[in-house]
Parts: sequence; structure tokens; C-alpha cells
Amino acid sequence: MKAKILIVDDEPNLLRMLEYSLQVEGYTIILASNGQEALYKVKREQPDLAILDVMLPDMSGLEICQRLRSSVQTLTLPVIMLSARGQVADKVAGLQAGADEYVTKPVDPNELVARVAALLARTRRLRQTQPAPSGKVIGFIGAKGGTGTTTVALNVAAALANQGKNVVAVELRSSFGAFAAQLGGAPLDNLSELLELEPTALTEEVVSARLAHHPSGLRLLFGPQKVEQFKSILYTQAQAIIKGLSSQAEYTIIDLAHYPAEANWAALQLCSSIALVMEPNLSSLMGAKIMLDLLKAWGVSRGLVGVVVVNQRSSKVNLDELRRQLGCGIIGVIPPAAEVSLAAQAQGIPLVLYQPQNLAAIQLNEVAARLSAAKMMPMQL
Repeated sequence: MKAKILIVDDEPNLLRMLEYSLQVEGYTIILASNGQEALYKVKREQPDLAILDVMLPDMSGLEICQRLRSSVQTLTLPVIMLSARGQVADKVAGLQAGADEYVTKPVDPNELVARVAALLARTRRLRQTQPAPSGKVIGFIGAKGGTGTTTVALNVAAALANQGKNVVAVELRSSFGAFAAQLGGAPLDNLSELLELEPTALTEEVVSARLAHHPSGLRLLFGPQKVEQFKSILYTQAQAIIKGLSSQAEYTIIDLAHYPAEANWAALQLCSSIALVMEPNLSSLMGAKIMLDLLKAWGVSRGLVGVVVVNQRSSKVNLDELRRQLGCGIIGVIPPAAEVSLAAQAQGIPLVLYQPQNLAAIQLNEVAARLSAAKMMPMQL
């Protein structure tokens, strides 16, 4: 199946000529004559490549390209920039805005067709040859804030480490990370120091040097602890960090923010399984549905996702109905354990290690087993 191409230009004759030239090659063509229409059609049609004219009536092609590069959904969308301006400075500006190719007008249709084919092929090769992590990467993401995602992620990591596995847990968050609060102490190093570096500098050795060691055998990369340490995580930084960690661990556990973020998209592309953590209430159910839609938009297969229900209030849970509404398996139901959780936190020990016979700890161990299996197996309801 040929790719879908978006062409954005306010010259009708040029639009028709480019549309015809690419349709002859079998591409599906989407047309737009201004920036707002282009952004709308990118969102609705999800093209495989965009051709943008620099000069448009409402916004420049440079601005459109910058907006595409600032969104996790279109961060890697191939872009060819068209312009009557052929000076080196103009080309540099186009490439700095995020364009992959810069073509000057008047456009030779044969050249453009060749560039489109080459850019699509290059993009496919890059995506196919992206090196897979050497260890298993498991992501944890909440349906909304306050669902207990960090607690579940930390306890699953501790459960695996307790089995003698080589485990690293990382809080891939641009703001405050709560691992430290649950383990009873502020770390000397954290993620924020790595975010000062270029992605190419984030080698296995550099990332490993920031890991803290817990008595359980678990190694941790803590999230930022102070406001001045809060900073955005680039897609390329997130992937470099995860690859650096997964190359030296059997399991890399990633605690992700519950909102759309570049780092989340980067991490989820490398995950072999994903735990979606939610509570058994309407607002959390709505958040879970939205999160699943977002994961689908990011190209994440629903078969990689298992739902963990954190039942903090002993609510009655219809698991069959929950599975039906979400369309994915339930891999754990964690019962209330407020008092023992607080006691474990006061000791700086994850619940699964502090009181392993507690029902919540048993369920957390089962979640760890399901997520670490060769194929994630949902609960039998």
C-alpha cells in the first residue's frame, strides 16, 4: 500500500501539478492551501509525509514544521519544504525548523517524486533498524494522577529484584519523582543531571553512574527532587537513557507521567509490555480510555497493555465489564493496604519486601510475574 502524502501550497496550479505527479506513482494525496487547514488535516488524516510551502497566507511553512516537531504524534513525520527562496540561509532556516528536505521552486515534478520516494524509504529503514533493547523494558503509566502508578512500578521492580533478577527502575519524569519519598531518603544523583547532556553523550557508562543502589539489589534512577531541577525530556534523550539502562539490566521498569509527553512516546516505543494503572471509578475509567486512544495514536499495540486496578477504597469491581469497556486484559487487582504501605514507607522498604504475606503484596508479585512472562497473560476472570 502506497503512502499518504499531504501537500500544502496556496498556488492552485502547483497543487494540481504536484497532486497529479504523485498520484501517478500510486500515492494517496491530501491537499491544503493554508496552515490551519494543514494542521487540521495532519491530525485527521495522519499522513506519512508532508510537503510544505514556506510562504502561506496565514502562517509560514516554517511555523507549521515547528509545530509538527513539537508534538509527539508528528515528531518524526517526514517533511519536505518548498520555497522560491534558494539562498543558503533560507535552506538552513528550513532545516533548523525541522524539515528533512528543502526543494526550491520552480519544482521539477520528477525530482520531487524521487525525493518523496527516497525520504519515505529512508524513514522506513530507520524505523525498522532501530536497535531493540537487550533487556525487557516494562512501562507503567496512570490513567490519571493519584492512581498509585509509582507505588505499583516500584513494588514490581522490587519483586523482580527479590527473585535475583538484575533490575533497574527509572522515574522518567520532567517534574517531581516520588521513588525517594517511598524509599526514605533524597538521592545524591537524579535524572535532571542527565538532562543537561546531549543525547549522544548519554552512554551506558554515563547513565549507569547516576544509579542509586537499594539494599534489595534494585538499582534506581530517581526523578527530579527540586523545582529548579524540573526540565523537559527530549525524545532522543529518553531513548538514549532507556537504551543505556536496558543494555545492562534484565528488566528496566519505567515510571511514566500520566499526561502526553515526548518522553512517554519515546519510552513506549521500546517497551515489551505496559501496565496501565487505574482506580475502579468513572473518572479513572474515562482517563484509561483516553490513554488507550493515545497509545494507539503512538502506534502501541493494545496487546502489549495490561490493566492494573488499584482498589484503594474496597469498591466493588466488575472486572468483566471493565475488560469489555477497555478492550484489554486485567493483570492485577491491588486491594487496600493503606496502613501497611505507610509502615513500609517509614522503613524505606517496598511493600512486597516489608510484608510479603500481605494480600496487596501477593497481588503485586502476581502483576510482576504476568508482566515479566514471555507473553503477558491476563487474569482469568
